[in-house]
Amino acid sequence: MMNAFLYREAIAVFAITLVVSPLVFATAENEPDDISQVATLSSADVANGQVAALEINLRKLGSTAANPKVRFRQNTVALFQHPLKPSGIYCGLIGIPLSATPENAAIDLEWTDARGHQAASIPMRILDGKYKKEALKVDSRRVTPDKKNLERIKREKKEIRRIYSSSSDIRQWFGSFKRPLTSETTSPFGTRRLFNGQHRSYHTGTDFRAKIGTPVYASNFGIVRLAKNLFYSGNIVIIDHGKGVFTNYAHLSKIQVAAGQVIAGGHQIGLSGASGRVSGPHLHWAVRVNGVYVDPLQFLSVIASLLGQNG
Repeated sequence: MMNAFLYREAIAVFAITLVVSPLVFATAENEPDDISQVATLSSADVANGQVAALEINLRKLGSTAANPKVRFRQNTVALFQHPLKPSGIYCGLIGIPLSATPENAAIDLEWTDARGHQAASIPMRILDGKYKKEALKVDSRRVTPDKKNLERIKREKKEIRRIYSSSSDIRQWFGSFKRPLTSETTSPFGTRRLFNGQHRSYHTGTDFRAKIGTPVYASNFGIVRLAKNLFYSGNIVIIDHGKGVFTNYAHLSKIQVAAGQVIAGGHQIGLSGASGRVSGPHLHWAVRVNGVYVDPLQFLSVIASLLGQNG
């Protein structure tokens, strides 16, 4: 499986290299007049809960341009060399929090060159995702936990925060991301959830119909960071794909990988189930990008476009 992923990406790089004409390096005389010639977004209009791919052509900032850094609000955006394009072209994934309200926003770009520290802003517009509500009936103990379980939940949240704050600095993923199983969606990302009539959360993943025991597969290459039972998520696997990208697979009936394990895309990580806070058997699949949960299905399309594939 790994060789197939690497082979496809290597062929794509070779093919693109053949057709790219020589690039003109920017100098003090030919620097771009505006940042749009240097940094482009997959879409300048992005709804809350979605992700946009940012592409930065450092070559157009001059031959001495280096050390690009990107921030969106309070989050640092991990940058990586474009998977297909020549050296000096970087990418970053901008996740828009579900809590974001519609507004005109800006992404902060910084770099250094022979003149010193430089900075620019990249405009974008946040739209309303228009997410719906849904009501679920679950075990009341999973809605109003007792003191013992509240302490457990507190410990688990701390552990998860630690995992999500320490993504691998190396891009682990290769090629497109895939759905973890083939099935219809039963609950979309972003819905406001009422558990037993009480508002408890927003849905930070996508649920797929899956009877207990259905094989679940890693959506791409990565490192397993967590493989255990949690109070709300039940049996869960969290995979670090590097550069701020994580996927998680919750409510499993069986976990078939271990923390620290390096796995290929398509590796079977467990079996679907109904563990944790659920109304019935299914798979909850979530994607977290640079500190923000984003719509997994929209994420698939953005990555496919980045790789020149059909979403």
